[in-house]
Amino acid sequence: MKKIIVLALSLIFVLSLTACGRAMNDVTSDAESIGDSVVSGTESVVDKAEDAVTDNNGNDNNNSKSMNLMAGITANDAKEAALKHAGLGESQVSDVDVDLDRDNGKLIYEVDFNSGNTEYDYDIDAETGEVISADKSKD
Repeated sequence: MKKIIVLALSLIFVLSLTACGRAMNDVTSDAESIGDSVVSGTESVVDKAEDAVTDNNGNDNNNSKSMNLMAGITANDAKEAALKHAGLGESQVSDVDVDLDRDNGKLIYEVDFNSGNTEYDYDIDAETGEVISADKSKD
């Protein structure tokens, strides 16, 4: 009987540690997102985001895979939403970059592209496809 109680308590302890580990991953991910927004120097935020998504061999990290599974839309859907909002077709843009990221705990796609001498920056809700923010600037 004592063995069963010890086994049950051990199982509860392991499960609670697992839950704490998952919560810490969320906190760490949010902290990394905040840190990325204030990065200075030669490495851009985009480079840091790409490093977070792939390892040195170009393989997707588990964090990226789990974020992709939680997204309700694809990267292509996010790109199409941004292009539609900008009133542009795919043939009118260049240097398209779409990254899945967390912003204040919410999954978003960051969509950047150029059209002529104008640079467009969009944040698209990764669950609904709604445009969260849009910015454009002349080069």
